[in-house]
Amino acid sequence: MKSAIQLRILIATLAVIGLASTLYRHFQTGYPLTPDQKLPVWTIEAKLTFTAEPDTPVRVRFAVPDEQPRLGILEESGASPNFGFTPPPTAEDASSFFRYVTWSKQQAEGKQELFYRIDIYQRPETPIPLLPSPPVELPADLQEGPQAVAADEIIALARQYSADTESFVSQLLTILKDSNNQNVQALLANRKKPLEENQLLHQLLAKAGLDAHFIRYIPLEKSASNISLQHAVAVIDNGKMQLFAFGSPHPLDTSKALIWQRGGPALVELSGGRNGRISFSTIEQFLPAELVQETAARRKQETLTDLSLSSLSIEQQNAYRLLLMIPFGALVVVIMRNIVGIKTSGTFMPILLAMSFLKTDLLPGLLLFTIVVSVGLIVRSYLSKLDLLLVPRISAVVVVVIGIMVGFGIIGSKFNLVIAQSVTLFPTIILAWTVERLSILWEEDGAGEVAKQTSGSLLVAVLAYLVMGNPTLRYQVFIFPELLLVVLAVILALGQYAGYRLSELVRFAPLVKSQDNAPR
Repeated sequence: MKSAIQLRILIATLAVIGLASTLYRHFQTGYPLTPDQKLPVWTIEAKLTFTAEPDTPVRVRFAVPDEQPRLGILEESGASPNFGFTPPPTAEDASSFFRYVTWSKQQAEGKQELFYRIDIYQRPETPIPLLPSPPVELPADLQEGPQAVAADEIIALARQYSADTESFVSQLLTILKDSNNQNVQALLANRKKPLEENQLLHQLLAKAGLDAHFIRYIPLEKSASNISLQHAVAVIDNGKMQLFAFGSPHPLDTSKALIWQRGGPALVELSGGRNGRISFSTIEQFLPAELVQETAARRKQETLTDLSLSSLSIEQQNAYRLLLMIPFGALVVVIMRNIVGIKTSGTFMPILLAMSFLKTDLLPGLLLFTIVVSVGLIVRSYLSKLDLLLVPRISAVVVVVIGIMVGFGIIGSKFNLVIAQSVTLFPTIILAWTVERLSILWEEDGAGEVAKQTSGSLLVAVLAYLVMGNPTLRYQVFIFPELLLVVLAVILALGQYAGYRLSELVRFAPLVKSQDNAPR
């Protein structure tokens, strides 16, 4: 196979792998592609109040929500003075259809307040294993008698006008809204409250053989206080769950309805107390999507996050944020040298200068570069008159550069100059190396070539600085480091270019023009 074909296959493979893995991480973990994207997060607080009975152990068992396909849990906690708190089991440890927290205390007196707080965030549709609904024990009047016959006729009528589970539930709810239907009148005669109506819907679905369970949910609003749980029925079909409430044939929006309790016994089980009450409050806030996804992934200890750079320490993250931008600086150098045709002092000196500017900021960095390099070259010119050998002369220049930087630091800190805050070890080493490189170039090719390559290096360094300092690009390559494969593919593709550079086209333009105007 020819090398050109191999190179094209390699370029295509790198680009496909880089883009595919980036999109996979984006859709799999929910990490956004832009740093300014925010996600809604609801903080829900449940407040339990009761009066403790004297000289009696207190135990409170409270049902709490679990994750849903479109709603995930960020954090949850319980707050209570001098009460023991048992958190709910994680999804991996849960062995029951129900999820509870427990407060306990040996003795308590008077009015008590317990708080449970949970943070919920929206996420893309995520498959969640759905446990089969607990068995439903139908009331006696729905097992036999006139109401049982009425229920069977309503179920049969709904089946006649439905094609699947969703349409069956919708038809059933439509029939139950018909107040002129005698069967509906018989079933709703003693069921007037929303709780009783939704329980009837649940019982009819169970009688029809559907996998359904009664739920209590809380609507997710921007801000609300002293709200109560609402009732609905969750219907599970082919691994998917839909919520229906009595009175509407349309399913509820599961991204705005948090299921607080699924079926089962009472919401609160209180032992050693009386007059128990519970109230809920919600507040909505928008947080950076990156922070939300990292918090959620750490809570679930996802493998993709454990292997990401976000799991490193802050100091290591800051180092990698800079290192990951070097390939983009290399791409700028490749474009400016191979395509545009700008001469630079060394292949990667512009990248080092750009990294130095990232540490010092652009304007202070340019000023520092101009002063230090100018003084360094002046010193080099003076030392050349002393008939020193090359290596000692360059070493002396490096020592002088270090002295200049130290002087900047001392004087700047004394007079509180902004430029002094930019003097660090990293740019000092780069500038010293730059002066050394330019000194050698002066020895070999003269001052004119030094001026040409220095100006070209500065231009490319400024462009590389603008690319490497781009906040969106820095975010994307840190969260999706596989994008470096795409950068590598682009660099390899540019490596095949063997045509004229733009500077050469400008250089030879007068020649082409004179040939066009020549008489034939």
